[in-house]
Amino acid sequence: METQISIPVQTRRFLDLAEFLESKGDSRDPVLAVSDAIDYWMSNADWKPELLKVSSTLGYQWKSLFLPDGTEVRMQYKGNWYYAKVEGDKLMYEGEAITPGRLANTISGTSRNAWRDLWIKRLADSEWLLADDCRGEAEQT
Repeated sequence: METQISIPVQTRRFLDLAEFLESKGDSRDPVLAVSDAIDYWMSNADWKPELLKVSSTLGYQWKSLFLPDGTEVRMQYKGNWYYAKVEGDKLMYEGEAITPGRLANTISGTSRNAWRDLWIKRLADSEWLLADDCRGEAEQT
């Protein structure tokens, strides 16, 4: 026989699950549904990193704004999108390490304000955010 452990779950949460299963015509024991849910979560967490709460010290420090490893950075110029990504502790663009200011200037071929031209999407972000807005949030914390 396989050993088992008990995992504390709020009673209301467990009853909600039992009611949900019944309403959907699923005759499974809610305890088995919890086990299935754990299996499902683990298989999805392999390809959806936002499901994991990983604390990493790797990332790129842009003045007061920390961009964790895996952060995407983009800029639109003349109707085209250009992308860079934080890999380890470097911001990488076209295979080379670059600063945000140099990225904006390289893409445009002119002098630009990277805070107002670059958009950021960290692993935990659901949408792209203007770098200047991220900087404002970082400075408030």
